[in-house]
Amino acid sequence: MVKWKVILFLVVIVILVGWLAAFWIGLPKRTSVAFGSDLFHERYQEAAVMLRPPSALDVDSDGGLILVDKAGRVTNVPKNMLPFKVAGGDGGPEHDLRMMALGPSTNGILDSPPVTLYLSGGGGRITIEAVE
Repeated sequence: MVKWKVILFLVVIVILVGWLAAFWIGLPKRTSVAFGSDLFHERYQEAAVMLRPPSALDVDSDGGLILVDKAGRVTNVPKNMLPFKVAGGDGGPEHDLRMMALGPSTNGILDSPPVTLYLSGGGGRITIEAVE
């Protein structure tokens, strides 16, 4: 009887360890998806909480965004360029995710160059690698 209890206990432990490993492995992807969703839906305070310093995101008085990348470079994105959208594919070999703010267009041609945000994630936090 005790033998079955030990086996059951070990099975439960193995299942818990497997669940914890799956949770930990999937955390960066879930964080990237949540961050992208928050930026697209203009929930900037929620997105800012996910950033790893020195990366930062703040809303200026005109409703635009002030972005600070990991090197400390500050970029202002005017309100008429927002929202950011997840760009197709991945962020390339150096970045996990790429997002773009396209802004207004005339006859399908952008009125100004897009703003591209290069992001990387890890440990449940997002780093703004660069803003172009």
